[in-house]
Amino acid sequence: MDAARLDFQAIFRLLCTGSAPSLSSEELSSRISSCVDQTANTPAPSVTHTDVMCLCLTLIEAIINRLTEQSLPQDVTIFYEDVKRRLFEEMNLMAKLVSLLNCHDQLVSHLSAKCISVYVISDISINGGSSSIWRHRCAEVFQKPAASSELDSCLWSLTAVIKGVLRGEMCQRKRDDLRKLLSGLDASITHLHTNLLTQDTQDPHKRELMNLSKTMCEFFDLLEVLSAARLRYGVCSSVQRVIFVQSRALLRVMRADVEYFVKKRALLLLKKSLLRRAGDDWALGEAQSASREDHSLTEDMLSMADFVLQEVNAGWLKEVPVKAQASFFGGNCDARLAGTQKDDVMLRAVSLILLKSLEIKIQRLHWKGSQSDIDIRQYLTELMSFLQCHGTLMSADAHICSWVSAVFAEQDDDMIESSKTLIGLYLYQKSLSSSDSRVCVWGCNPHCHFILLLRSLSFDPTVLLDFLISSETCFLEYCVHYLKLLREDWTGLCRSCRHIEDCDGSLGATRRGTDPSVRAPSANSETLYVVQAGNEVSVPRLVDYGSSDESDEGDEHVSGKTDVHSGRTDAEASFCPSEMALEQVQTEYASESLLDKVFVCLMDLRTTVTRLHNRGLFPYNPTSLLKLLNSVEPQRNRIS
Repeated sequence: MDAARLDFQAIFRLLCTGSAPSLSSEELSSRISSCVDQTANTPAPSVTHTDVMCLCLTLIEAIINRLTEQSLPQDVTIFYEDVKRRLFEEMNLMAKLVSLLNCHDQLVSHLSAKCISVYVISDISINGGSSSIWRHRCAEVFQKPAASSELDSCLWSLTAVIKGVLRGEMCQRKRDDLRKLLSGLDASITHLHTNLLTQDTQDPHKRELMNLSKTMCEFFDLLEVLSAARLRYGVCSSVQRVIFVQSRALLRVMRADVEYFVKKRALLLLKKSLLRRAGDDWALGEAQSASREDHSLTEDMLSMADFVLQEVNAGWLKEVPVKAQASFFGGNCDARLAGTQKDDVMLRAVSLILLKSLEIKIQRLHWKGSQSDIDIRQYLTELMSFLQCHGTLMSADAHICSWVSAVFAEQDDDMIESSKTLIGLYLYQKSLSSSDSRVCVWGCNPHCHFILLLRSLSFDPTVLLDFLISSETCFLEYCVHYLKLLREDWTGLCRSCRHIEDCDGSLGATRRGTDPSVRAPSANSETLYVVQAGNEVSVPRLVDYGSSDESDEGDEHVSGKTDVHSGRTDAEASFCPSEMALEQVQTEYASESLLDKVFVCLMDLRTTVTRLHNRGLFPYNPTSLLKLLNSVEPQRNRIS
């Protein structure tokens, strides 16, 4: 066995350098097959044999990957192609790998799943087919009543294969390949969904026997990748609808007797599905427009939204657990976050799940022309109570609309998504009642959200510019929606500014770190230091647009502090000022009203976007955006 280990190590090193061993392809294939065969037929292999087996499986995976990458010299490619052909066509290696999925050693089982996955992905990309032996085994295992390491390996393997197909190059091939892959697995996956998520998990003995936590998380990964295939490429089988039409089971995981991180994973899956973000973390490439081909998607999204609202009405928010510290899916807590008072990931997930469900519901009501309506205030009041219960609203005197900044301060994409959604909810509720005088009571005033967002960014227009250019948030869409609202409701902005200033006055001077709307500096990015209301605040900067090589010397530098009255920008304020300069800037900022700061920030943004657009440096046509921004200055002059 030691000699075999040395052989496989030497061959692995040669493969990594792009070389072939001195032995023939037939001999190498025979050694690999013999090693796998011995393990497959040994109930409890020795430690030494397991080590050799793991090395052998790693070598198989590496050979397939290098051939797929087409990174080997031609003669070496021919050698390893022959090894691969002999193993999988003559020596029936796939059947042996499939049998190893049930190995007592979980590492061997997982490495076997990896080998199977890379081979199936390669076979699909080359021949358009997938291994019937592997698919049949997965279907069998999914039908079994109990969780096991074999089930975990099958779930992982199928998830990896679907991801691999989604990462392929040809869009039409992806759809066809995925349909073929899933055609024989619908019934077994649906059965597994029922078995895992709707059975009685309250019995501690049964739960311990089944060891559900790992299996449920593996299954959630599979559901997410199935959802990604549907949302991105319009591949819709019956099992891909399960996550939507039976989403009540995911919601009820909150009351099941399973680990906290399983409940957290279930919530994140719901959130990604409602936001249509499934697969965003997996580098799957550009999504194709799938809505035209998936005619049932709208109805399925509505079903999910209805289940959420029904569960909230039944007291679901009281069942959602939120740890009193940051949680890392069962891992150790970062010592630097020891002072964190809550698991913000859970709070963000719950908030967006409810907001997006309300948005989907009111859009459907509007599309159908329904005479019935839904009381947005009731749901948002419940959400405010949930957040207050978990310590998000720091003070009873705090402005309730600041909950958006408090909950989403560390996640820009979620913060912008929630703010955009809240505009729609506000307009819907306003259409039911001409008065919006109490809109701040239930935390849904879009003017307050926008003001608090700008304040959290220290009114720096270059950060807004970063948001506009970045594809990581929906800030452009949000900005356009808000500016359209602002064009019709300037008095609402004025009232919100006065309201926030009144709240600030009643609370007194805010210490740095206690105001949830002030964002913390990024440890990994350059920062621009400015001063806001006497507090030093660091704002992450992505790009310094004021220092472009094509900028004229006479161009104003965008970063730094802006003179409210002249619109002139002082570049020196981009750096930590001396004590004398600090006092001067503090005095000037203290004399500015909140409304002035909002106007100047928007006007500076307009100036910067216009300059970049005129030079052909803006990444898209901002004409519609500029039209809205151009309406800001006349209104400011009129109000002044």
